Amino acid sequence: MLALPRTTGYVVFGLLLGQSGLKWITRGHIESAQLFIDLALGLILFELGYMVPRTSASTSWNRLKVGGAISLVSATAIAVTLAAWGFPLKTSIFAAALCLATSPAITIATTSDVGAKGDNTGLLLTLVAINGSLAFAGVTWATSTLALSQGYFSGDVLAGAMQKILRSVALGAGCAAVVLRGAKRLGRQSDHQHLLIIGTIVFGVGMALSLDLSVFFPMLVFGYLTKILDRKNSVVAIRIASDARIFLVITFVLAGAALDIGLVPRYWPIAVSIVVARFAAQFLALRTCRNALGMTPRVAGFAAIGLQPMSSVALVLLSSTQSLYGTLEADLAGSLMATILLLQLIGPLATQTAILGFGEATHLNRHRFRQDSSTPESA
Repeated sequence: MLALPRTTGYVVFGLLLGQSGLKWITRGHIESAQLFIDLALGLILFELGYMVPRTSASTSWNRLKVGGAISLVSATAIAVTLAAWGFPLKTSIFAAALCLATSPAITIATTSDVGAKGDNTGLLLTLVAINGSLAFAGVTWATSTLALSQGYFSGDVLAGAMQKILRSVALGAGCAAVVLRGAKRLGRQSDHQHLLIIGTIVFGVGMALSLDLSVFFPMLVFGYLTKILDRKNSVVAIRIASDARIFLVITFVLAGAALDIGLVPRYWPIAVSIVVARFAAQFLALRTCRNALGMTPRVAGFAAIGLQPMSSVALVLLSSTQSLYGTLEADLAGSLMATILLLQLIGPLATQTAILGFGEATHLNRHRFRQDSSTPESA
């Protein structure tokens, strides 16, 4: 009735059933459903990588540079904000990397729901993929420093981070090679290719977990390489996200259930400052770099809004970091949880607003056209 994204409803439903409401979903339920969450992320991240538009080498490199600059400015703004609140630099940098990634699940689900089609949507998906990849690299690097208790640029820390990153790239490339080789042998049979891709995603998720890697980066690399290396268009265009719909519902509901709305009244000043710093940095960076991306000032502003959903992967990483190292201050952990909650609720609406601002929401546009065409004025 309010034209809100359905993903907002999923999160709110999770809040009502979880520790903020009826407590029907406990932490044990969430931990036991982690496999469903990992599979959902694998499916949706492959879809994100595959949906990144294919461009020339120079354009891709230019977008990577600009996306990297936007991510760096955003991470710096968040780290400085947390340091201003009195948190140590080491944990502030880790938290900044954690907050950097835009939620691929919210972005894909919302753009799919509104039927987003167009160049600006493709560019938004590219930026989401870039800042997610850099967030993964940053979290891997920062986590190594927490684990080894050494300086950020020590040999052991850099070697450990690079090893994980390279293993993730190798896993994603291996999965892409399997699909591309299989697609050539199967021919353009959509049903067979569909099963091939689903099976490879399940295999890739399992390998990532067994190698102690985040599911995020390998599956993103998998989707992207499958797209750009398929010069002969051997892979039939298949929307994998439709298979992930039930998993996405579970993921969003469990994300809402894992969040404690009681943290917001206590930590809202820090959480709001993180949200403001994150948005302001992305907005200013996009406005500054808009010519390099071919954006108008208006489109750059809406693109910044579209980057606001925060990845729910941060919940898993935050929980695992706390359990493994216990180095995050209680106030910082609470502030991050409150930030995640705010951006899980705001995020879907932000993405929908961005797509509407681009003028590329075909489903909503058709719906509104049908409403308008029934009025005397339009008749």
